[in-house]
Amino acid sequence: MSRLGIISGAGDLPHIAMKEALLHGEDPIFLAVKESDFSPGEFQERVIPIHITQIGGLIKTCKKNNINRLILLGKVNKDIILKSFKFDLKSIILMAKMLNKNDYTFFEVASHEFLKNKIEILSQKLYLQTLLLPPGRYTKKKLKSGDLETIQYGMNLAYELARLDIGQSVVVMDRMTLALEAIEGTDEAIKRGGILSRFKGATLCKSSKPGQDERFDLPTVGLQTLKIMNEYKYKNLSIQSGETLIINPKEFIKFADDSGINVLSYDTKQELSELNKSTKPLP
Repeated sequence: MSRLGIISGAGDLPHIAMKEALLHGEDPIFLAVKESDFSPGEFQERVIPIHITQIGGLIKTCKKNNINRLILLGKVNKDIILKSFKFDLKSIILMAKMLNKNDYTFFEVASHEFLKNKIEILSQKLYLQTLLLPPGRYTKKKLKSGDLETIQYGMNLAYELARLDIGQSVVVMDRMTLALEAIEGTDEAIKRGGILSRFKGATLCKSSKPGQDERFDLPTVGLQTLKIMNEYKYKNLSIQSGETLIINPKEFIKFADDSGINVLSYDTKQELSELNKSTKPLP
């Protein structure tokens, strides 16, 4: 019987997908990335450790364990491609074919190699549909017109940043750009933007890129995101609707309300003023 492998980095997403996959009759297994802080929790018997930079070894592991489908979930630091010395021969050959060393390019090239070996990489959304929010404002407080203008400005920037394969997040305030996410990740961009805002109410905007490949690196936010935003006195969070994963949405929105952080799920096809009219209940 073929199996589903969940290539797993740090955080809750691999566990959420594991539980959903089991409910759907799958026999999933964690392929735990050694270069991350992944913890198997209650699924100790469903773990195989791997090096994410050893594509040849990973293909052999999949074949040995009848794994013909993969989902990539969880946090792995993007600078791993810059500092890892654990590439196998297959990975070195693949990297020589890459036009650049972006993490997306690495996984895209690797996905073709998996497919040659009859192993398919699936959408990250497959077992995470409940973490995607339709357009709307999900926190109680209504946003001011100035905040909506700043969000519009910030989401346009975030979209362009993502289109260029640089990052997914921008920090803005009063229609000024304070920080752009690159290889350091969202958390560090939030801190940098918060300092530059002088703790006076910045806005974080997060977007996927045009034609986002759902198999790799979907925008994700969670309690950790909000906790850092709260520490640096952020006022607003805008995410792209239907494309951004929110870890534990109910807990997330409650914390946002308690912290005074407005959460807007943004859609280019709808006016921001319409999205801001009333609080939208979680699906």
